[in-house]
Amino acid sequence: MNEILSRIERATQNTLNTMVDRLPTFLLAGVVMLLGWLLARLLRWSMVRMSMISRLDGFSSRGGVTAMLVRFGIPTVGTLLGGLIYWAVILASIMLVADILGMQPVIDGIQRIFGYLPTLVAAVVVFICGIWLADKARFVMGTMGEAIGLSGGKVLGRIIFAIILMFLSITALNVAGVDTSLITSNILIVVASLFISFSIAYGFAAKDILTNILSSYYGKDRFKPGMRVRIGQDEGVIDRIDSISLTMRVGEKEVLIPTSRLITERIEILP
Repeated sequence: MNEILSRIERATQNTLNTMVDRLPTFLLAGVVMLLGWLLARLLRWSMVRMSMISRLDGFSSRGGVTAMLVRFGIPTVGTLLGGLIYWAVILASIMLVADILGMQPVIDGIQRIFGYLPTLVAAVVVFICGIWLADKARFVMGTMGEAIGLSGGKVLGRIIFAIILMFLSITALNVAGVDTSLITSNILIVVASLFISFSIAYGFAAKDILTNILSSYYGKDRFKPGMRVRIGQDEGVIDRIDSISLTMRVGEKEVLIPTSRLITERIEILP
């Protein structure tokens, strides 16, 4: 029992001696970390102020960049740049502290982070530019749709927004070094399935319209405005023929007849 107590006492004494010997090193590391944190805050504040003085925030707001950053909780471009500088200084301070304390694994990890940082920044820039481009395309398509009276302009703009954002997001992941072959294959399968489904649905929905258009094409040489005809129970004078219907004047009324009836029904040409 005395031997055990003696060993515990020696271990405690050695630990205390080591802590006392390392105390200046710990104090130096704490001072370096505190100075690094203060410097990071100062540089972040300076960047935010410089972006306001140089009107960088105004230019980014007019260009639509600020509205895009707000979606991610970033109010201005200056805040984004200041945040990047802040964390770069914090990481550099941690590396200095790790060097002072002799923590080589931490130094190696931070060096790898700094080595990967340019690739990460490039990927983020591609992603942000993709969001900006997709948002502009959606706005232009919606505006054009309203200008020409196209009711589905906004819907088409949202579709274009999703397509552009999807492909540029994949590009950003590729820039970041992420293998997107499986993602790309799955997206292509989904997109192809959607297009095939849309084509089939649109084909069934537009079957009658296409029938009328083809009937108008084949019947326009045989039927002319001014001819008196009887189509089924309707008898009158042909007023005009367009791509989907025939307008026939019956007394004082105008009757619209689908042009598909020009090739599917018995028609009498009257004198």
